[in-house]
Parts: sequence; C-alpha cells; structure tokens
Amino acid sequence: MLKGCFRINKRNIVVGLDVGTSAIKAAMGEINHIHGINVLGLVSYPSAGLRKGNIVDIESTARSVDACLNELERISGVEIMKALTGFSGISISAVGNHAVVAVANPKFEISREDKERVLHSAQNIALPPDKTIVQVIERQYIVDGYEGVTDPVGMVGSRLEVEVVAIIAATAAIQNLQRSAQRINLQFDKFAYNQLLVAESVLTSSEKEMGVAVVDMGGGTTEISVFGQGSVLSTTVLPVGGDYITKDLAIVLRTSLEEAARIKEAYGVAAPEMARDNLAIKIRNIQGNEVKEVSQRLVAEIISSRVVEILEMIYTEIQQMTYWDTLAGGMVITGGGAQLAGIVELMESYMDIPVRLGMPDNIKGLSEAVNLPQNSVALGGLIYGFKNMEPAIIEAKPGVSSVFHKLNDWLKELFA
Repeated sequence: MLKGCFRINKRNIVVGLDVGTSAIKAAMGEINHIHGINVLGLVSYPSAGLRKGNIVDIESTARSVDACLNELERISGVEIMKALTGFSGISISAVGNHAVVAVANPKFEISREDKERVLHSAQNIALPPDKTIVQVIERQYIVDGYEGVTDPVGMVGSRLEVEVVAIIAATAAIQNLQRSAQRINLQFDKFAYNQLLVAESVLTSSEKEMGVAVVDMGGGTTEISVFGQGSVLSTTVLPVGGDYITKDLAIVLRTSLEEAARIKEAYGVAAPEMARDNLAIKIRNIQGNEVKEVSQRLVAEIISSRVVEILEMIYTEIQQMTYWDTLAGGMVITGGGAQLAGIVELMESYMDIPVRLGMPDNIKGLSEAVNLPQNSVALGGLIYGFKNMEPAIIEAKPGVSSVFHKLNDWLKELFA
C-alpha cells in the first residue's frame, strides 16, 4: 500500500468501493455542508477473481482491490482509513417481514431501545444454514396504527410496528469477501447492497415514491429492483451481463475478448436496424496477426440476439415482482451495459413503459469523464455513506491497511 500520503486534518472523507465482476471502482468524497459532496477522485481497475459477482479466486480479488485503492490514494493524496463497499452476487434475494412490540415506557414514550427491539424482532427470519441476512432496510414504522413513520423515537404510543426488507445472501459469499480482504490486511468499514447505492446516485425521490424499476447491467450480472413508497420492495440478480455479449462477439467473429470488447464499445448498437450497412469494421484475429473486415450490421445482429435474451429475462423477473401499472416512474437502466448505443430505445419498445438512462446526477458538479452509468455504485456509496455513517476525520493514522476494520469485527460476531 502507499505510504507517506499527504495527511489533511479535520476533513470529512467517505470512500465508496464497488467490487464488480469486470472492474473494481473506488470513489472518494469530502462532505461540504454548503455545496454537498466534493468528489476527490474516482478510480477503475480491471477486476480479477470474480465470476457472476461472486469471488472465485481470493488472491486475485485481493490484488485488484489493493491496486485500485492504492491508485485512489495516489491521485487524492489522502490515506484511506475505511470504505463503504457495494455488495452483490447471484445469491442475493430480498424478503419482507413485519414485527410488533409493546412500548416499555410506562408513559408510552417510544425510546431507542424500543426501536432496537422491534428491529431485532423483524430479523427473526427462518433461513437455511447457507444463507444469512446481510442488511435490513427499514420501510416504515407504525405507531398505534398510524403508518408512514420514519423514526418513532420520542413519539407517544403503546404499540410499535416495523416493516422491513431483509437482503439475504450466501454465507460463503460474505466469508470469501472477508478472507479476500484479510489477504492484504484490509478491513471493511461497512457494506451495502449495490442497488441501494445505485438508487442514491441515479433515482429521484419522486421515482422512488411513485414506483420505478431499476436495472443495473454490469459485466457478469444484471441486478433488478423495484422501488415504491420511498424504499426497495423486491430485488433479484440475474447471472448475465455485458460480458456475455462480448463473449458472443469473440466466438462468432473469432477474435480475442479484448478485441471483441473494443468492437462492442466503438461500434456496437442494440439492434440491427440501428447499424450502418456501409460501415466496415476492421477486426484482428485471436492471435492479433491478421485483420479482416465485417459489417456493422453483422456485429449488431450478434449483439441484438443476446440483448433480446437478457431483456426477456428482465421482463419475466419484473412481472413476478410487481404489476406493470405500479411503475409510474417507468424504468431506469444503469451500469456499464447501459452504455450500449440504442439500448434505452430498445428497452422502451420491448417493455412498453418509459425508460431512461441512469446517470449519477445526484452528485452535482461531476465531470463528463466521471458522470457515467458504470460509476453509479461507487458514487452512490458516497451519498449513502454521508447519510448513514460518520465520515472519517482524516488524521495521522495507518492508511489503507485499516480500510475494512469494522466489518471484520461485525463478521466475526455474525459467524462466531
């Protein structure tokens, strides 16, 4: 890790970390009570050791995270002490639950202990031994039948209820993330489900309240969530993403994955009718020593077949989650896969509801190089961190070697 970084006292810093299948991204922000969040740096580093959002090689993942955070330290000049980490994977699911307790105070004033008791009760969900609750999202509190309470502490009532959404994941996936960090002596501060971070950076309050579907198309997975009444209602993760399109191009065009990725980014379109028939694209073979030409329409046909398959899967999942007429806010697509030219228009036609591109616009003043769909998780981590965590006060303490401290303690308690 970097040593001797410039230390700045009394600066409120949060780091958002996105451990993805294709790339590791880390963003650093400083809170400014007048202007909001000032982004000090954002780094993207090629990911290794992950497949479909899950760690399959602990050593490789650790090295990728290490290199990414090193680079963020270098460009920001600030030692990283802790990070909020986005978490996902094909084992993710969401379960709604409800709990009720009697208020203990004889004067019926709801205390913080009452709130903690009802939240603890809401986490009593029967799970198989290979699954665990990684995050509990408070949807609303109900005090003596009155709904829509966001924080009941200090209110008067005899009966306190809570409705929550519990994010469930494979126990092994959490443990592998922990062990990957331990390989390089890192410690997490906290982590949150990716879709909650995405929502912070790309959704408006009105969309979350009225009802909206969010699709985050990454490299190895596609995360789908339905939001309504200001909170996430249901979620799922599909084991397909932009990498599948790249692999199809590489196989059909008989080229390398790197060359296929270049072709997709430079010339790819979501549907054949969007292609130019007279545009010839030069492609190198797998060895890189021969060049051939193909039409953009052929490239589009290869891409389109996979995109339509993914859209069919997304449509089916959303149909199982909710009724389409509840999505007054339409659909938002974000993530690296959202960069494919024409995908918003194709989705809108296929789903028959309004679709927009999800950019991390909730942080003001971002440059064009940073304000991109693929950065939604990392930048959303900054917003989520400032809302739900105490920002780090930069002092003369050890650097990145203590990034993951608090999560290690939490995980030790969880799996003790």
